[in-house]
Amino acid sequence: MKNFLMSALALAAFAVPSIAAADDASDRTDAIRLCRAEVSSQAGLELSNVRLDQVRVRGTSIRVELDVWRDGALQNVRCDVARNRGEVTIAAITPAFQTASAQPAAATE
Repeated sequence: MKNFLMSALALAAFAVPSIAAADDASDRTDAIRLCRAEVSSQAGLELSNVRLDQVRVRGTSIRVELDVWRDGALQNVRCDVARNRGEVTIAAITPAFQTASAQPAAATE
């Protein structure tokens, strides 16, 4: 019985981290997709102009750093994502974007 218990504990020690890692990978992938889509939408750019720089997973948050190419210039954008049981939501995007629709129209004379 003691051997069975030790074997079960050893198996659990290896199985539990791999299950958590699978959730991290899935949440990380979802966060990258969500951030790229939202940043490209806010910036009024095609998705191909928003590229992944790096991503970090820390507990209940994921930080996605993106390279945004607009008019030949590079802008670094940070997207912080909150995660809760497999559901990811954007907490903040920095810096904020000024989209074409938010710019005032030129006066006509």
